[in-house]
Amino acid sequence: MNNKKKCFVLMPFSETRSCTKEKWTEIFEYVIKPAVEESGLGYDCERSVAERENIIKGILEALNSANVVIADLTDNNPNVFYELGVRHTLANRTILIAQGKKHIPFDLGQYPVAFYSESPAKIVEFKSEIKKKLEDIEKNPERSDNPVADFLRDRNVVLLSVEKSANVKKLCALVTELSYNINYLDKILDTVKESQQARQKGQCKVSPLRFSNRCLESLLFDSYIILTEDLLSRVKFIDEQINVINSRLDLWQEGNFAKDVEARLIATLPTFKETLTSALQDFAKLENDYQNDNYQEPKEPTILVSTTEHVNMLKEIISLQE
Repeated sequence: MNNKKKCFVLMPFSETRSCTKEKWTEIFEYVIKPAVEESGLGYDCERSVAERENIIKGILEALNSANVVIADLTDNNPNVFYELGVRHTLANRTILIAQGKKHIPFDLGQYPVAFYSESPAKIVEFKSEIKKKLEDIEKNPERSDNPVADFLRDRNVVLLSVEKSANVKKLCALVTELSYNINYLDKILDTVKESQQARQKGQCKVSPLRFSNRCLESLLFDSYIILTEDLLSRVKFIDEQINVINSRLDLWQEGNFAKDVEARLIATLPTFKETLTSALQDFAKLENDYQNDNYQEPKEPTILVSTTEHVNMLKEIISLQE
């Protein structure tokens, strides 16, 4: 079984302005192939051939699967440029070579090219340069090295910038929500005291306020930013508590179980205020860090599971995949 990496060479396979068909074969066999295979980096070197079905099927497969592609731009052969364009849409890790600067089109002029000739000294120099380029590819396999990759990289930067801006707005909204909930909490507690005093006079007073959790639920369900398990658990806890407290406030509004509701609010809201205040501080810091590119998201999305049974089930699935 051959486990060597593949280097696929794009070059003319018929006569061009500078070389005969036989000369192209010699260049491959005595210049390009030795430069790759003698680099000591474990590559097999192959070239494209002329059969039509191979161009349609085999070459496309080779362009997609090759670890490295070398494209000889000499004489601006249309087949070479077509295949090079396909490779550029599929992957990086492409090395450009030519017999001189005159063969380099304007669109590729900003990208490095390894030049070669058949003189012994130039072949040695060419081998050294190819080895350096292969070593660089080994260290930086996804480095952009062509116009298509540059375009996609720039577009992704724009997309990431738009996504970041949207996430910053969502985090700002979350901080605002937490701040207003803390303010509402104080007002609800004041209303509880007023209600207890009013009841002694045969009157009734309740709070029309409710806690908001739209931003919390957006964070939980959309996962637009990855949180640590501890912070995500706290978000889930706050969201659940808000739903419980709002249900009690609804009962209070309806006049049902007023004394019981007020007693529960007095018992729970001060502690809940501490929870909200702590979350407000943490998310204000997180929003600032995220906006300034200082927030380090966990490498893997955090998954909260509700029962030990589910934990064991997930562990079993992961162990089967491994």
